[in-house]
Amino acid sequence: MKKMKIALLGGGSLYFEYVMAEIANTPELEAVEFMLFDVNVKRMDLMRRVGLRIMAKANTPHVVKATTHLARALDGADFAIASIGVHGPGSGWHLIDSNTAAKCGIIHTTGDTVGPAGLSQGLRIIPIMVDIAKNMEKYCPEAILLNHSNPMAPICRAITKYSSIRPIGYCHNVYNDISYLADVLGIKPADLDVTVGGINHCGWLLGIRHGGRDRYPELKRRLALRKPPTSQLFSQELFQTMGLYPIGGSRHLIEFFPHARTISSTRRLPYRLPWRSDTIRKNLLQLEINKDPTGLVLKAAGKKDVWAPTTMTPEAMGRQVKALSLGPSMIHIVNIPNRGAIPNLPDWAVVEVKAVVGQDGAQSVYAGELPPQAARWTLAQIYAHELTIEAAIEKNRAKAIQALASDPMIRDFKEANKVFDAIVKAQGARLRAFRKSRHRE
Repeated sequence: MKKMKIALLGGGSLYFEYVMAEIANTPELEAVEFMLFDVNVKRMDLMRRVGLRIMAKANTPHVVKATTHLARALDGADFAIASIGVHGPGSGWHLIDSNTAAKCGIIHTTGDTVGPAGLSQGLRIIPIMVDIAKNMEKYCPEAILLNHSNPMAPICRAITKYSSIRPIGYCHNVYNDISYLADVLGIKPADLDVTVGGINHCGWLLGIRHGGRDRYPELKRRLALRKPPTSQLFSQELFQTMGLYPIGGSRHLIEFFPHARTISSTRRLPYRLPWRSDTIRKNLLQLEINKDPTGLVLKAAGKKDVWAPTTMTPEAMGRQVKALSLGPSMIHIVNIPNRGAIPNLPDWAVVEVKAVVGQDGAQSVYAGELPPQAARWTLAQIYAHELTIEAAIEKNRAKAIQALASDPMIRDFKEANKVFDAIVKAQGARLRAFRKSRHRE
């Protein structure tokens, strides 16, 4: 029986109920110590108690512990799984970003990857994630970091750029889109051979096959005859122009394109998309009305049943940890350094592609070159992300503004300066290092 330690970073995250349940129900993983780490002790303790109930229900010998000390969490870990957010209590910091951007005429539909809110989140979370990686070098240098935090690509790239730790990024959006496309074709998702390439939240469907046959022509024909669901309205329009189906979901995708600036009001957004601030407030209202809509308190108290997998989540953490630690290898779409998978993108860039996940980590599978219409948008974001990463680590105001000026949601360079200063002021101490008064212009 091989003992294994898994550090769960951002331990109060609701996502860890699924992680612990999937691992607990993977019989090959026989003796796991889960070590939750969070700065929110109350929330972390609820998840610890939920974890104990999961282990009892699965009848496993796994152990669930918690700590507020990062070194203790990481010491001797085989894996670190990160679901760290910087949205703040009640998503308050994220709401600040969304509201501030709206006052500047920029309406976010998501704001966790690009635009003013995406930049703000990157500047705040990238240093935290790099610090975690530096601690991993000291306390668990061979461990793999399985990241679920956003902005996904910049975080994973920053870790590979500034540390020796190997990150693998996981996102459910790509598998949600594959499920939708499979439904259009009338084929089970698992029976499709799908090739995607690009960056997280703005990827491209490069190939889709079934039974050895190219199904892209049939997909195009069926999509042309089908009314798309709300979640795919912008995706469908983008597809009609670009000739490649975009991967990421409309509310993410629109923020990578100038279409986001066609939104002039926070009401009646095009493509039936929601304003991010409204989404946050709606969630907070649900929390106030229902007190505990997620059931976390009830689950921790034993008054509501904990989740048990009947099918795996898109991230499939039980299968991932099994493949990485014991084998055999499996194919999964992840966010990792390119390393030749997409020849017309930089080798060092973190891309979302098919990979062989196994005891050697995650090795990218050749996807082929992005067609020009896809490469143009993808490459621009890769270098904008590079500016964000360097700005975050160096506390470099000029690079942060350059990153924002490269964003399609920004109309001109004067606006980039104005919007950036508004975000910095609104975030207060969290972005103090980027204040104009602290830098010589």
